[in-house]
Amino acid sequence: MDLCATGDTPEVCWFCRKGRHEDCMKNIPKQGKSDGPHDCTFDTQLIPCKCQH
Repeated sequence: MDLCATGDTPEVCWFCRKGRHEDCMKNIPKQGKSDGPHDCTFDTQLIPCKCQH
């Protein structure tokens, strides 16, 4: 069983969850709400893929 196939784990990129480790994104964009003046203000940050391939 592939340890990365954990459904919607945000720390592992889509490719690794599908078993395509050669296509790993290395960094995953993660949306986070910022302290902006509107509800639609987002702060996109990159987090490293935590797959152990």
